[in-house]
Amino acid sequence: MEDNNPLVFKYDDIRDRGGLTVTLSLPAADYADAFERPDTLKKVDVEMTFSVGGDSVLLEGRAAAVLALDCARCGEPVTRSFEDAFDEVYPDSLEYIDTREVVRETVALLAPIKILCSDGCKGRCLVCGVNRNLQTCNCKAEYNSSFQALKDLKVDKPENPGKKKL
Repeated sequence: MEDNNPLVFKYDDIRDRGGLTVTLSLPAADYADAFERPDTLKKVDVEMTFSVGGDSVLLEGRAAAVLALDCARCGEPVTRSFEDAFDEVYPDSLEYIDTREVVRETVALLAPIKILCSDGCKGRCLVCGVNRNLQTCNCKAEYNSSFQALKDLKVDKPENPGKKKL
């Protein structure tokens, strides 16, 4: 086991100290593969507190990252900070506590499904593609409902609804 990795800890050291608190700034490049674009992740900071229990060690941590994403409406770049907490319980039978995977999972899940550059983002024109936050256009977007095909549908109505023919 790698005991020189900053995210791998000797179980006995934590137990002997009665716990441990660690704050780390991690290389963003180590987690670049967790995102669609390798330049998405700009900064990663992790805080971890290990607490010794009867026959286990509890890890409570927080990962914070700066992510460069694209606005879901207009496509302009957006750089924001995100953070989330994590926790794990490690049994007394371990020699090392490896936190690399829990940190990787937490960082990978920090990116929101949809991000906007602002709450009032107007997006792009569906016709000409201009960013409507920066300029206006005179395009008239046609609204095509998926139910448009039913507009001209002719349906024969039964003569006596509710009565069965014999």
